[in-house]
Amino acid sequence: MLRIRPFVMGHLIAAVMTGAIAGAFVNPQGAFIAALVLLGGAIVSSFVCQWRPGVDAGAWKLWSVAVIANPVMIGALAFMAHDWQCVLGTRRGWDCLGAAMAIIAACLCLLPPVGGLLWRWWKSRRAAAA
Repeated sequence: MLRIRPFVMGHLIAAVMTGAIAGAFVNPQGAFIAALVLLGGAIVSSFVCQWRPGVDAGAWKLWSVAVIANPVMIGALAFMAHDWQCVLGTRRGWDCLGAAMAIIAACLCLLPPVGGLLWRWWKSRRAAAA
C-alpha cells in the first residue's frame, strides 16, 4: 500500500486550502481552479522534494526546494521578469494586471510548504508522545 509521507500530505492539503480560500475571493469557479492549480504545483514540488533533499531533510532545505520546484512559482517569476517595469512601478495601468496576479500567485506558493512542515512537525510530535 502506498504510504504518503507527512510533509507531502500537509503540503497537498495546504495547497488545496490556500487555492480554495484565495480563489473564493473571485467566485466559486475561481476557487476550484486556483485549488487545482496550486495542487498540481504542489504535486510536482513534492515529487522533487522526495527525490533530492528527501522529506526528512531540515525544514529550511525542504521549504526552499518545495518553493523553487513549484511550476506555478516558476511561471509567476517568469511573468514578473517579463513585466519587470510593472513590478518596479515604472509602468502603471491596466497593462500591469497580469504582473499583479503573478505577484499574488508567487506569494500563494510560499504557504503550502509551511503547511507541510507543520503537518510533519505535528505528526512527529504525536509519534514521540506515543
